[in-house]
Order: sequence, then C-alpha cells, then structure tokens
Amino acid sequence: MPLKGKNTKQLTRVMLIVHRYLGFCMSLLFLFWFLSGFVMMYKDFPYLSKTETWERSEEIPVEKIEVMAHEWIKTNGLGALEWASIKVVALEGRPVFRLKDKDGIPYCYYGDTGELVTPITQDRAGRIARAFMGNQFEVTRVEELNGLDQWIPRTRFLPYLPAHKVHMNDGSGTVCYVSSITGEVFQKLNTSDKIWAWLGPIPHWIYFKDLRIHTQRWRNIVIFLSILGTIMCIAGLYMGVTRVRIKDTSWKNLSPYKKFWFKWHHYTGFVFGFIIFAWILSGLLSMNPWRWSPSTGLNAEESALWKGGNLTPKIFQINPAQVLLTQGKESVAIKELEYLRFAGQPYYLLWKSEGTSTLVYADEIEPPLPQLETNLYIQQVKTIQPEKEISAVEVLKDYDAYYYDKHQTKPLPVVKISLKDDRNTSYYINPKTTQVMSKYETKSRINRWLYHGLHSLDFPALYFKRPLWDVIVMILLLGGTSVTLTGLVLTYRWLKRKTKKHMLK
Repeated sequence: MPLKGKNTKQLTRVMLIVHRYLGFCMSLLFLFWFLSGFVMMYKDFPYLSKTETWERSEEIPVEKIEVMAHEWIKTNGLGALEWASIKVVALEGRPVFRLKDKDGIPYCYYGDTGELVTPITQDRAGRIARAFMGNQFEVTRVEELNGLDQWIPRTRFLPYLPAHKVHMNDGSGTVCYVSSITGEVFQKLNTSDKIWAWLGPIPHWIYFKDLRIHTQRWRNIVIFLSILGTIMCIAGLYMGVTRVRIKDTSWKNLSPYKKFWFKWHHYTGFVFGFIIFAWILSGLLSMNPWRWSPSTGLNAEESALWKGGNLTPKIFQINPAQVLLTQGKESVAIKELEYLRFAGQPYYLLWKSEGTSTLVYADEIEPPLPQLETNLYIQQVKTIQPEKEISAVEVLKDYDAYYYDKHQTKPLPVVKISLKDDRNTSYYINPKTTQVMSKYETKSRINRWLYHGLHSLDFPALYFKRPLWDVIVMILLLGGTSVTLTGLVLTYRWLKRKTKKHMLK
C-alpha cells in the first residue's frame, strides 16, 4: 500500500533508516531471544524449590527443643529488634531456630541448648550437602564462595554468603550451595541444568553474572534494549505494510523487492511482524518500566495490617516441641515450623515433606486447623480497605485468568475477595497458610494481559491445552526466527559491501 505525499515520503525515509540501522545493531540479539525462547518453553533458570528443600531436609527432632525464641532473644539482649521471620528446622540432627530481622540480618541458634550456630566449615558443609542428597554420594571437592556467581546472581542470595559450593560425585555434576552462616542448602543444580540455562534463560534475560549482580544496571540495559527493539519493530511494521503491492493478485508479486533475502525478509516480517512486536513490547513491560504497574503483593503497610501486629516472639506461648509432638502421630515428617501472625493471633505453620502445610495455634494446645473461617479473611481485607465495600467472596477450586501457574503447583483452593472500588481490587488468599497469594487491581490486570498474555500466550482458552499451546508457540517462534535470520543475512551482506568498498579506497 504505497503512500503518497511529501510528508509521507519523509516519514517513510525516516522509518527506513530507523529500521535498517536498528536492525543492523539488534538482529543478532533478536536471534538469540527467539532461539532461547524455544528452550524457555520448557526450561527455566535453575533454582532450588521450597518443595524439594522440604523433601530432602531432615525431620525436626521435636523432643530436643528446649529454648524458646523469646527466651533466647531476651537472654541475648535483642529485644529491641523487629523480626521479619522465625523458623525452626533441623541441622545435623539438632533443632535450629533461624531468625531474620527487618534488615534481613540472620540469627541462628540451636533449640536444644540456645548456643549460636557457629560458622559452617568446609567439612561440615560437605556433610550437610551429602545428607541433603540422601547420603548416596561422596563429596569430591568444596569451594569457598564469598560473592554472587552465575548461579546465584540476585541480591536475595546475599544473606546466605559467605557460602560453600559442594561438588558431588553423583554422575550428574551436582553442586550444592551451603550457607556458612545458617547451614542451609539454598541452591542445587547439575551440569544439565547449567547447559539448559546457557541455552535458554541466560541469553534470553541477558542474565550474565557480571551484569546481573548489578541489579539496576542490568534493569536499565534490558529496558533500553527493549525500547530500541520496540521502535525497530514499529518501523519495520510501517515499512512492511506500506511496501505491499495490493494491486497484484499473485502473492509472489506482493513485495517490490527483487532480491531473494530482501523479499523473504519482507514476507516473513509482514506475516510475523506483529507477534515480534508484541513479544518485544511485552518483554519491555516485564521489567515494569517507570514502575507503572503496582505489585501483586501486599506492601509493607498492608502486610502489617493483615498480620495485626509485629512478629512478637513472646506471644508464641506454646513450646514448638509440644505442638510438633501433637503432630507426631501423622505419617508425614515435619520439615519446617514457621512463626506466623494473622489478625493479631499467633500460629505455627507446619510444613511437611511433600510440601503440604498445617496451621496450629501457638498460644494454646488445640487440634490442627484445616483452615480458618472465610469471615476472618473478609475482616482483614476490611482492615486494609476500611472504606471499601466487599462485592464478592468466592472459593476457587480451579485457576482463573489471574491466579494460575503453568506448572500447576500454586495451591488450591483459594479464597478470592473482590472489592467494589474504582480499581476493582481482588485478593487471592491461601486459607491453609493465611497468605495473600496475589492482589490485582486495574493496572496490574492490564499488565497481566500485556506482559504475560502477549509474552507467554497464557490466555485461559489456550494455556492449559497442551500440546496445542506448544504447537502454536513453536510456529510463532519459527516465524520470528525466520524474520531475524533474513535480517541477519542482510546485515552481514551490508557489512561485507561496506568493508569491501572501504578496502578499495
């Protein structure tokens, strides 16, 4: 559809230059993005999940718990601190309390004696990792780790450092990361995980260690490249549409280009250009540029209101040993006990080896709670939003358009509480843990469709219909790859011509 007019010709000239030179600069990056996208359909960056941690961890030796958290805090003069989390786990056959203050500083002590957990040596790290792997494999070597590396590149890993990298002789090249502060195994991966990561998430997210450890710098670079890519796509779409010859009936003559690579770049771009634009734009939105979309979690103020007060250890009156012993009749071992406060009431949240949980009172001995009454959650939502009216309360036994998980591991059922406000706020609550799993309002809903919808094609009518989703995404990825490959060939030929011309001068 050739456009006429002086201004139109100038615009077309600008668009041509923008698309050409941005394409020269970014065609190789786009190719990496598309090729790694095939891997990202099935492989993510390797992280040690909580479920696997609970499966592999020791059972808490309940009979050995003697020193309560509030007693230890008082004895050590730490009463002025505010606590973000308190957990009880097992370490080398002994109960250990892991406390973290509001600044993220960890404190660990043995629940049987009250002694501080001393820094974990290499020998102890080897024993801990070997036990974590079921005592089936020997340790080949242990490395000291004092900073972030390629496999723990995010700042959330800093509280675990320094640490030990324990290599196992399991035939898979497994490495366990053991914190020298807490004795916790906080990362586990093998050679296969590393290979898939280098083929998928690392090039796709530009997750190279020396860049990723500088969070803001990495974020700025990804946003900048995504903006350039979006502009390049817009210019390409404009050129692709305006250069189409609609008067010709034969598809072979729709493009004005005669040369093979130009013609096929035009054809493939015309067919797949919009999906490329959608993927690059949604990739940009995944970084939440300019913080335009609110978080889907509670902010600090909302979280405090939800809990009904600080995590004050002295209100947890019942010794965890008594609570755990009442659960001892169950066949499933308890791997972690978490101090929890909800609506001002203290609870212990017991995590079991298969990842399920049980909620029990922490100030009186009562039978376990299957889950709390829905009215309690409604009450706390009203505490957060006192002037808003509740419009609907639902118990979801299946995922919906906003609460879902591609691996289908998010807990069900959940309580969905919706408000009648100008932002259409909804809360999704896990009734077994009292946790607000997510909160959606107008902007975060828009972001869900523009980011997740366009980037992962996770539309409800398609996402869980496998292998239909796989086939469609692969076809689109192949189309995107063909566009970038033809663009890369054109870039190579242009550079070759320019180099040859320069050498002849």
